[in-house]
Amino acid sequence: MFSGSATATQIPLAVAVVVAFLVCLNANAIGARFGVLAHPDQQRKRHPCPTPQVGGMAILLGLIAWLAIRYYLDEHVEQPLLPAILLCAAGVGLVGFEDDQHDTSPLSRILLLLVFMGVAFAIDPQFISKTLNWGSFNPTFIPLWGYLILMGAAVVGLVNSVNMADGQNGVVGSMFVVWSGCLTLVTSGMSGALAGVLFCTSLVFLAFNLRGKLFLGDCGSYGVTFALGLLVTLAHARGEVSLETIIVWFFIPVADCLRLLISRPMRGVSPFVGDRDHFHHRLEDKLGKHQGLATYAGAVAVSSLGATLDPRFALVCLCALSAFYFSFAFLTDANIVAVPQAEPEHDELAAAPGNVVSLKSDSAAGRKRRDS
Repeated sequence: MFSGSATATQIPLAVAVVVAFLVCLNANAIGARFGVLAHPDQQRKRHPCPTPQVGGMAILLGLIAWLAIRYYLDEHVEQPLLPAILLCAAGVGLVGFEDDQHDTSPLSRILLLLVFMGVAFAIDPQFISKTLNWGSFNPTFIPLWGYLILMGAAVVGLVNSVNMADGQNGVVGSMFVVWSGCLTLVTSGMSGALAGVLFCTSLVFLAFNLRGKLFLGDCGSYGVTFALGLLVTLAHARGEVSLETIIVWFFIPVADCLRLLISRPMRGVSPFVGDRDHFHHRLEDKLGKHQGLATYAGAVAVSSLGATLDPRFALVCLCALSAFYFSFAFLTDANIVAVPQAEPEHDELAAAPGNVVSLKSDSAAGRKRRDS
């Protein structure tokens, strides 16, 4: 219909940005209506008032609006990539949204992530690669069963790592902007356009999140991360990005997740009980809130862009990131404030009748502990 014209590219992107902006602008009303408000506890959750967790909804609804309009305007949209992204990103986002409203078990979330990953691979076999593509080494052949196991572990690990990193305004939003921006540099066609939409809608969310107006929520940390993970998987399968570069992109949140899963049991607490021992907390305690955030986001941005623009430097970036991360993770003192094990960190806000949550900070409703 309008294939190849400016109409088919500019109008959907503009609508996506507007949709994301409107959701962010009405975040308080949406959060109260659907029961997704994060209440402060003055321990790890130090925001001054109940805050809506609808940032992920803003990004994903913008993406869905873009996909719908592209289908209407462009008769040559890439199949079956768009249905795979639409169905699976929206599905995982709903899993996170349910987790924002009510407590769901970690096992059920992991199983659903694996199910949607399998659905994506079944819809679009382009996600499946026969080799692991390196930038500094020859490709490594991997059997189908090995690839599926590796991708399953990678997707589950990445989504949960980002979810655990979502504890300070600007941290995950800035990573979304960096990762989607890097994807636009290495991909083309429809996958590049999808990355561009995520880049623009993530920027809208970040602008509101930095002002403390709303949080990402599990809808975003699950759904948006899953969508980015699928695009990265496709880019790697097509040989557009090396495995070393991907490791650089996701190194800090994944390394922090692994460290906490090991260090918490060593302190005699459950790995699922939140505290203030995250990497962004250590940076905040050492450098201050704003400088800590700038350091975190800057490290991710500089290393990711360096490895993306010249993959030959990916290993150098990885060594520099390792030295930077472990110097703060192990050589600084942590101000650990543990959450009582009787109330796990991922307990959800219990919605009041009609899905409306009281705005009182001492509400009797169960409060979700955001592991950030």
